[in-house]
Amino acid sequence: KQWYQRRVRGGMGAPGTDGLVDQEPFVLDPILGVSPLGPVPLTPEREIHLMMLEAGSMNLPLPSDSNRIRAMTMLNSFHAQIPAHHYHSYDPKLNFDSYEYFKNLVPDTLFFIFYFYEGTRAQFYAAKALKDQHWRFHKKVKMWFQRYDKPKEIKDSHETGTYVYFDTDHWQQRTKEDFKFEYKFLEENTLDD
Repeated sequence: KQWYQRRVRGGMGAPGTDGLVDQEPFVLDPILGVSPLGPVPLTPEREIHLMMLEAGSMNLPLPSDSNRIRAMTMLNSFHAQIPAHHYHSYDPKLNFDSYEYFKNLVPDTLFFIFYFYEGTRAQFYAAKALKDQHWRFHKKVKMWFQRYDKPKEIKDSHETGTYVYFDTDHWQQRTKEDFKFEYKFLEENTLDD
């Protein structure tokens, strides 16, 4: 499986060369499609690669597999809006970046915003809206709790009772009975602007 390459010593026709030609062997990889000894069977690794390429070409994405590109609302030089499609409005809701918008959202949406938009103003507004809906954040377990009924025991350092909490592992609200909520783990930030 060695092929010979011709190399002219001293360059082709360069002055001062003796015109001798060296033969230098090198190996030509059969996967490149050129094999002087005829077809060579593929290795198992290359057969797997070839099968993966064939499978990939059979499952190419279609234009309908992607999300529609959101149209931008821009002003042209005459200060007239470029019209959006008549069947769907792409304009965001008014005041979506204010607390007034967030306080009307359901708790599940607020939990999503709180946990997935860390460090943003949206997280701040979501936390404030949850606090206004009587949810309290437990700093140790990093979960939101709300009293289910009146506490069974209230002391200076803690209270014990039944609580509803938002379980981030199962993404749902669950009930925890006889939970001891220690006040030292209660987030007491008032969340004022």
